[in-house]
This record gives sequence, C-alpha cells and structure tokens, in this order.
Amino acid sequence: MDSDNTAYYTPFYVQKLISVDTIVTVHYFEYRNTFSFAGERHDFWEFVCVDKGEIEIYDGKTWSLLRRGQIRFHKPNEFHALKANGIDSPNVIVVSFICASPAIDFFRDKTLSYTQKEQSLLAEIIAHARSLFATPLDDPYVPKMEARRTAPPWEAQLVVCNLELLLLSLYRRYTEQKPAKQTHVSSYARSSYEDEIVNASLEYFNKNMFRMLRSDEVCSIVHVSYDLLKSIFFKRFGCGPMKYFARMRIDEIKTLIRNSVMNVSELASYFGYSSIHYFSRQFKNETGMSPTEYATSIKAKTEKESD
Repeated sequence: MDSDNTAYYTPFYVQKLISVDTIVTVHYFEYRNTFSFAGERHDFWEFVCVDKGEIEIYDGKTWSLLRRGQIRFHKPNEFHALKANGIDSPNVIVVSFICASPAIDFFRDKTLSYTQKEQSLLAEIIAHARSLFATPLDDPYVPKMEARRTAPPWEAQLVVCNLELLLLSLYRRYTEQKPAKQTHVSSYARSSYEDEIVNASLEYFNKNMFRMLRSDEVCSIVHVSYDLLKSIFFKRFGCGPMKYFARMRIDEIKTLIRNSVMNVSELASYFGYSSIHYFSRQFKNETGMSPTEYATSIKAKTEKESD
C-alpha cells in the first residue's frame, strides 16, 4: 500500500449570515424607578432588552414602552434615550456592537420578543462579559470597556459567539416561513416537556418568593426527581433550581433596596430568613457586597447621575 496516497477533499466554505466584527459595550443595569438617560447617538448598532420590570424608550421620534421579555434595536446614528416609568425599578441589558453584514438590516427599527432559550444566550453574554471586562457593567457613562489582565483568552470570543447566536436565533424565528423539515417530533416533545417543567417551577418560585423553599417541596409540585429538575435548570440557566430561586429572591430584594422600601432588618424578616446574618451572607455571596454596601452604591450612583 502506498503510504503517500494523499486524499483530496473539496472544502465547504461557510458564508456567515451575521458576523459581529466588534463589541463596543456590554451593560447590565439595575436602575432605580426614577432613572432617566438623556440620550445619545453613535455610528454602531445597539439593543436594549428588559430583564425585569419595564422601561420607556425613545427612538428619536416617539416614546414607547419596553416590557420584560422584549428587545429593541437602535440602528447606527439613531438618537435614543430611555427612562424608568417611576414605578418599577427595572433591570436592563444594553449591548452595542459593530456589524457590517447585510442581514443585520433586518433589525432596523425592530422591537422583538425573546424566548427562554434566547434569554439564556443573553445571560451567557453577560456572564462572559463580567469575566472579560474590568470595567463595571453597570456604569452607563464609560466610553471604553477595559479587559481584565487576568481574563481567560476565550472570553471575548464567547461574548461574540453568543451574541451572534442570539441575533441568528431572532432572525431565524422572525423570518422563516415554516418549521424546518428536519425537526424531529421526539426532540420537539422533549423541549416542550422541559418548558412545562421550567414554567411550573418558575410559577411556584414567584408565588413563594417571600419564604424559604426546600428542593423536595419543589420536586413534588412539578412531579419530577431532583436529578432531572437540576439537569433541566443547568441546561437552561447554568445553575440548579434552588440556586436560581435564591437569585430570584436576591434580585427582588435589590429592587426593594433601590426603591428604599425597607431597611435590612425588615427585608430579612419579610423574605423569611432565619437571621439577618444569614440574609447578609447570602446577599453578599450573590452580589459581592452586603445589603448595606449595595444600598450605599446605589445612592452614590444616583448622586452621580444627578450631577
């Protein structure tokens, strides 16, 4: 046999429908209900989506309401502004980027809804951005995002990859005329079954936000084993169900702190914590600061915004 029998193949060259050239900014904001951003324009794309609550956005012509689960795209050189509605303290994701792909024009002047899977992609963008950037993601006035010196070398590409996946997913959902023929019933059924479990779990979490829950209690409500529930949550959210519930509670507590509704002791009691020390410890584990430190940081940001 000839050991030098070289095989020749013809490569398949992939033409990328949407290619993100550069990330400009990635932000995750936890606004007070009085927040207002006067507006700006720039020569690159930006999208704004609401992770919690709702905000009012301006596109240079009219003000409109953007609710949780919606994403609004601002085209290059479009003047845009936003403000809280005076009632809700919203959590908002803002990502700006440069993209020269012709298909990106689909998003011009669009307000779209995002799915649970697309929400997971948004979460991945934020998670990798936090690992990549030394610049705080909650400062709306930074002109340049600075990378950490210790950032893993893959983080920047993962931010871009997840952003491209998000854009492709939205583009596909809103442009395809019918489901792909290759879709298997078993795959669809499994996804639908998992959606039901996740939705039932989240509904139970929301109804019991102000008390502690046990994992066996949640499993009995959604009628699955803990191993299965944990597997589904890790697939969707990157953490187990009880960790996700703890984060939901902390997010709600942060909202109340931003609105100056209760003091730390009252919050610990209201949310069913056994002690203020346990409450403060869990809050710090999730946010990197104590409830008091978080309240102080919010006050400082508010004073900076009003200067």
